[in-house]
Amino acid sequence: MPMKQAEERFLSAHWLNVLESLDDGLLLLDEVRRIVFMNESASLLTGLSIERATGQPAQDVLRGNRWLDDLLDATGTSGVRSVQADATLTGRFGRTRPVRAAVTMMTDSLGKQVGTIVTLHDRSHESELESRNREADRLGQLEILLAGLAHEIKNPLSGMRGAAQLLSASNADENRRRECTQIIVSEIDRLNGLMTQLLDLSGPSRLERTRVNMHEVVDQVLAIEGTDDDRKVRFVRRFDPSLPCVRGDRGRLTQVLLNLVRNAVEVSPKGGQVVISTRMETSFYMTGAEGRERFLSIDVSDQGPGIAAEDQGRVFAPFFTTKSEGTGLGLAISQRIVSEHGGMLRLHSEPGLGATFTMTLPVDRSTHA
Repeated sequence: MPMKQAEERFLSAHWLNVLESLDDGLLLLDEVRRIVFMNESASLLTGLSIERATGQPAQDVLRGNRWLDDLLDATGTSGVRSVQADATLTGRFGRTRPVRAAVTMMTDSLGKQVGTIVTLHDRSHESELESRNREADRLGQLEILLAGLAHEIKNPLSGMRGAAQLLSASNADENRRRECTQIIVSEIDRLNGLMTQLLDLSGPSRLERTRVNMHEVVDQVLAIEGTDDDRKVRFVRRFDPSLPCVRGDRGRLTQVLLNLVRNAVEVSPKGGQVVISTRMETSFYMTGAEGRERFLSIDVSDQGPGIAAEDQGRVFAPFFTTKSEGTGLGLAISQRIVSEHGGMLRLHSEPGLGATFTMTLPVDRSTHA
C-alpha cells in the first residue's frame, strides 16, 4: 500500500484519538464560533464538561475571557492566519490559570474559512519556575546589595573610629584634635551621601514631568563638564535638530546624562573623543489594534577599553563598578530613573572598542500626531 494511502487510512481511523491525546487543550469552533469539539485537556483547564460545552457558543461557555474574543476577532478582521498571546484563563467557579493561547483559522481545500482552532497551553508550571527564578535573582541582588553596603559603610566607620581614638588621647594637641574632627565630619558626610544615593535607588518616584528638549539637556551637561581647554577629551555632537521633545523630569534626566558623560570621559584616553548622538526609534505594540510608539534615543559613546563580556550583565547592578573609586550606584540609579520615564537604558560594548550607553525615552505625544 502506498505511504500516502496508509497515512490517510491511519488518520481517518485515529484522528479523534490524536486530538484527545494532546497535552494542550484543544477546541474546534465552527464558522459562527460554536464549540464543535473539546478534548479532555481543554476540559481540565477550563473546568467545563465536554458534553455541556459542545454545541454552545464559545463566547457563552468561556465568558470572562475577553482576551480570547479579541484573538478570535483578530483572525477574522485582520486576515492573519494565526495569532497567539500569553493570558490568564478564567474557568469554572472563577478558577484561573496562566496559559499560552493560539487561535488559528481552519480552511477548506479552496481556502475558505470553515472554523477556528483554539489551543491552550497550561503555563502554571512555567510561571512557578519563573517566579522561583525571579525570587532567586532578587535574593542574589539583595545579597550583592548588602555586601556592597557593608563594605561602603565599613570604610568610613573605620576612619571615624581611628580619629575618635586619637581625639580621646590625652596628649593630642589642638591641631591634631582639629584634624581628627575634620576626618569625622568628612566621613559622616560620605555616609550621608551614600544614604542619599540609596534613597534615590529605592525610594518612591519623585518625577516632575514637563516637556523637555533633550538637545538642550545635552548642551547643559557638556557645559557642566567644562570647556575644550580644561578637559582631556573632545565632545562630538551628532544631533538631529528636528527630533521632538520628551515628557519627563528635566533635572533627573540631566542627572542620568551627566553620569553617562562623566563615565565616558573617565574611561576615554587623553586626546580622545566622546560622541553624543540622537535619533528616533519606533516600536510596535498591540492594544486591541496595532499602533506605534515613537522613542527618542541618545547614544553616549566612548573610546575606552570597553566592558568585558562577563561584566556587561552586571553593570546596572547596585555596587558593581569597574572603577577604582565610586560606590557603583550611578548606573543603577540611572536605570531606575529612565525606567520610571517609561524608557530603557542599554549597553553595547566590545572589549578594546569602547562602550555605548543608549538612553531611550518615549516622545511627548502632544508633539506628534
